[in-house]
This record gives sequence, C-alpha cells and structure tokens, in this order.
Amino acid sequence: MIIKKVPLNKSAATKAKALHVRDLCDYIAGPDAGDRDKGEKVEHRAGINLLNIDHAAQVAEMADLADVATRSPQPVQHWIMSWRQGEQPTPAQADHAVRIFLNEVGLAEHQAIYALHRNTDNCHLHVAVNRVHPETEKVITVNNGFDLEVAHRAIARIEHEQGWQREGHGRYKVMEDGVVQRMEKAPAVEREPSTQARDFENLTGQKSAQRIAIEEGADLMRRARSWRELHELLAERGMRFEKKGGGAILWVGRDAVKASVAGRDCSMSALQKRLGDFPAKLDVPMLRPRSPEPVAPGAQGWGEYIAARQAHYESKKQDREQLGTRHRDEWGRMVERQRQERGQILGGNWRSKGDLLNALRSTLAARQAQEKAALKERHQLERAAGRERLRPWPRFEDWLRERGSPELADQWRFRDRTPAGIVGDRDDPARPRDIRAFAGEARGWEVLYRRAGGPAKDTCFADRGRKILIYDMKEDSVLAALQLSAQKWGTIAVFGSDDYKRRCAKLAAQHGFKITNPELQSVIAAERDRRRAPDLNLRNRANLARQHRPKELAPVRGVTEAYGRHFEEVRRQHPRDDVSRVDALVAVRLRLTDHSPSEVERAIREGAPKQRPHERRNWDEYARRAAGHAFGVSGKRDVSRMAGRIADLRGLEGGRSDPELSLDMPRGRGGPDFGR
Repeated sequence: MIIKKVPLNKSAATKAKALHVRDLCDYIAGPDAGDRDKGEKVEHRAGINLLNIDHAAQVAEMADLADVATRSPQPVQHWIMSWRQGEQPTPAQADHAVRIFLNEVGLAEHQAIYALHRNTDNCHLHVAVNRVHPETEKVITVNNGFDLEVAHRAIARIEHEQGWQREGHGRYKVMEDGVVQRMEKAPAVEREPSTQARDFENLTGQKSAQRIAIEEGADLMRRARSWRELHELLAERGMRFEKKGGGAILWVGRDAVKASVAGRDCSMSALQKRLGDFPAKLDVPMLRPRSPEPVAPGAQGWGEYIAARQAHYESKKQDREQLGTRHRDEWGRMVERQRQERGQILGGNWRSKGDLLNALRSTLAARQAQEKAALKERHQLERAAGRERLRPWPRFEDWLRERGSPELADQWRFRDRTPAGIVGDRDDPARPRDIRAFAGEARGWEVLYRRAGGPAKDTCFADRGRKILIYDMKEDSVLAALQLSAQKWGTIAVFGSDDYKRRCAKLAAQHGFKITNPELQSVIAAERDRRRAPDLNLRNRANLARQHRPKELAPVRGVTEAYGRHFEEVRRQHPRDDVSRVDALVAVRLRLTDHSPSEVERAIREGAPKQRPHERRNWDEYARRAAGHAFGVSGKRDVSRMAGRIADLRGLEGGRSDPELSLDMPRGRGGPDFGR
C-alpha cells in the first residue's frame, strides 16, 4: 500500500473553509463523486464522529467546526490510501483501515468523511479528516508537522493486520512481536528529484529539470575549475548558472531549479569556497538548444507524444496571446470612446442646470457601465471557449490508450521506476571498452553503449565514471554492463528494482561476478546450487524426482474445481495474505495452466462466493478485475516467478506431473540440454 497527502494548490485562489470542505467532501463521497473520465466508481461511503447521517448535513457539520479554527487556513486534510492492482478491499476493510489510520496519527476522536473508489485497475480510499477537535475546538498538529512519517507507520499496521502486500521500499514494517519498526533506508547513489518533479515525469514521460540537474548539471559543476569553465560546460548542455540573492539557480532550458538541488557541493556557498567569489561581470556563452528527453529511453511512442504535446501548448499559448491582445484592444477602444462621449455630452455650459446635469451623468454612467459589463462577460465567455477548445494535453498513459495501445499504456504504467545501475568502489574515468556485441561512444563526460550497428538513439547503458546506468533491461544488455563493471572495479554493488537485482544475482552466479549486496547473497548461493544440479547423475535425478512427485490427483471436472484446489494451496502457503491477494495469485496460476481469461473470470465469479459466502462484494466486478490483473502487465511478475512450476500446477489439477527424466536426452555443445 502507499499513502499520499494531497497538498493545497498554492497557485489557486484561496477558498473559504466552508467551500473547501464542501468541494472536497463532494469529490470524495458526494452523489457525483469519482472521476467518471477515468472510469472511477464509488463503492462505499461513510463518516466517523459525525452526528448527522446524510451527506449534506455531515458536510455542513464538518464545515461549521472547521470555521472555528480562525488561525488555521484549511484545517481539513485530504489523504489517499492506494492498494496494489489485484488487491480488492471490502467495505469492512476500508472502515477498519480508516480507524487504524486515525488512531495512529492521533485523530481518533476527530471528524472524517471517506469513500472507497475503484477505477479500472486499482482501489483508492479517500479520507477527509478535520484536525479541529470537536470538543476542545483546538487544531491538532500531527507529529509536530511531520504527519507523513506517522502516516507511513499507519500503512504498515494496515498491511500487517489486513494481509496486504508490503511495498518494497516501505518506511515501516511490523515485526513478529507486533512492534512497528522503521526500516533502514538504502544509501542513495545520487539525489532524487522531488515528489512534484517525479509526478511530472510520470504524467509526461519527460525528464524533469531537477533530474537533469542531478544527473548532468552536478557532474559538470564538479568538473569545473573556474567560473568561466563552469559556464562553458553548462552552456554546452543547454544549462545556465545564475546568482539569485544569496544563493543560485540553475536554468535547464526554460526551467529553473535551485543549484543546491543538484547537490550540496553545487550550492553558491560551496562553489565560492572552491572557485572563489562569483564574478560580477562575466560573458555567458550562448546556450545550445536542449530538446526534451525521455525518462525511460525505451518507451514506445514517446517521441510522437512529446512532439504533439509541445505543438498543442505552443498553439494554446499563441491562441491565448492573440485573444488577450484583441481583448485589450477592444477594451481600450471602448474606454476611449466612452471618454470622448462623456466629453461631448457633458461639455459646455451647465450653469443653473445642476439637477439636469446630475441626472445626465447618472444615466450616462449607468449605460457605460452596462457596456463594460457586457464586454467583460463576452471576454470571459471567449476565454472559457478557448480553454474548452484547447484542453490540457492528456497524460502519456492516457494518450497511449486513446490511440488504441492499451498494452503500451500498461507497460508504461507498470515499468520499473527505480533506475537500474551498478556502483563501483572507486572513481574510474569513463572510456570505451570493447564488449563483443556492444559499441561505446564517448560523449562529453560519459560513454554511451549501444548494440553494434544499432540506431544511434538506442542507448543500452551509459558509463558515468563511478556508476553505470542501464536503460535497456534485456539480458544481453545487463550482462554487458556487468562485464564492463567487473572489468573496471572487480567487486560491484547493484541498485534498482527487485526484478533487476534478481537478474543480476542470477548472472553473477552464472558468470562469477562479485556482487556485494548483502540481500542478494542468498539468491546467488541458491542459483549456484541450482546450476550444479545438472552435474548429478541422471538416474539419481530421476529417482529424486519420483520421490518428491506429489500424489496423483483426480482430474478436475471444471475450472471452478480447479480454482478451489489452487485457492486452498495458496491459502496454506500465504495464511496472512488478504483473500483478494490470494485470488489474484490463483488467477495467475489458472492462466499458467492454459485457462482463458473468460474461464478465469468465471472460476472466480463462481468459486469465490462459495469459499466466502458471508462476504459482501460485487462478484462480477471482482472477478473481472482479478482476471484482468492475471492477464495484464501487472501480473507478469507473478507469471515469471511461477513459470518454473507449471508442471506442478497442472498436477494439482489432475494433469501429469513432471515427466520422468530420460537418459536419452539431446546433447548440446556443453552436454545434456536441460532447457537452457
């Protein structure tokens, strides 16, 4: 599970507390709640510590209490808890999760309105909680302002008590004795962009200015030996360093970020200690134009998407400028015409006609005010029509789906977001090395490796001196990067997603690479033992297979019976997991035993209610989501993890177990072929 506190929009106009509470609660649990454009539905609504029952009265009650906090601009917070795809909480579990959350953050007696939203893929629990205590009327500051920290602790408790799968990089974990313990954070190889910058990257697929400053700007500024050299190196990569007050900003194209974002040694004070005082006058070289860069170089369709996005916003900017110019001209002409009209009508001698003059001034002012109001309203309608005509460009994922590529959209959504790489124990200058099928090209301070003869844009991995970043996750690319690392450093540490690290561990066992990650040593040892198995005598291996073969079962009479057998086995293996997670694993098993999506959906729709008749669910939607997970991109990890057990899974359904090993096995160059 993950949790997020939705921040207030600082750029928008400040809302009254009552309006903020009503808009937030209507979005969460109102009659028209949910994002219909994304297929989001509200399946459960509830409130805590409220005297009223109906939604409108609950919102009014919360707004009245929020108004009591005169010193707090917005005491009502918006939190979102999200489950993994394949996990489907019940309304009772949603209620329980909210109570755990409120107890953990110290707001158990406070008002809260919440709702369980489901879209096509995931479940989200939106919570609006009022920090004003209903009896003391004091505003509670959670954990001295570090409320996100205690919220992560609450998530760990919810995962433990309800059996949800824990996030790999979760901050907290419930130990066997029930104590919630903070997990040690792995040492960061380099800085990470802010949450807002990563959100931008997820929406557009484009590298944020912060990431470019961290990955490129920092190294360039560290290499510089003078202020002039610093400006020249940055300008070559389309960046500019500028003093701002007592600090500095780094311009990446048109975007500005604090220089200290790139690293502590890149701040103005640190650079002045190393390079001397910042020169008052210095000729800044011309910047080289910088094109948008993908955060994932292998994302298909991104180039076309970003070009269309740029054209859209450029057209929107021109349209807005033209419309603004025309509106200013029309307003100016009207103001001038009214001024001349007042001069003509009210000019001359009005002696002894004061009453008539006052009446004329009043009627003239009223008519001109009407003209201004009419023109202002027309301009507002034209601006609204322009916004409707040129709506915000869709997210990269949504754009792929709209173009009929749901597979590519799922690949983007469930990509490995942790950058994969390898770290050495010393700094070794990056230089091309001959690695069989790969060619290296020195480009500035890094060396880019791609397949020999491949397109220049298809970079597989990049050598940056102390580290190697991997962009292509195919096995030959990872193997080549590991070979390069072993040649440079001997012993290495790998960082990235769990799947990537497991792949490195298997390659290390196969090729003898020395990887120092403590968490991978058992994986490497197990893989080495597995690879020694083919060296056993074939007849001994056949006898061993017979001894460990499960008892033959009668063939299942249908997919529903197959579901029951798999459910019982998974439940025994994962007794603490939530049943929706168990059903998701069962759906993957049924996929591996050659059942179609419709059969898997029918098995869960018919079998799950029999297993849990007391459970209140929309079983049609539940079964559809579980099957969608098994046959979608998100289920590929479970598929790859269980692919080696297909024979056992078929045996559970009454099919043949592992066939006996034959001594008449085809032989390859290295001996018997065991399906390498």
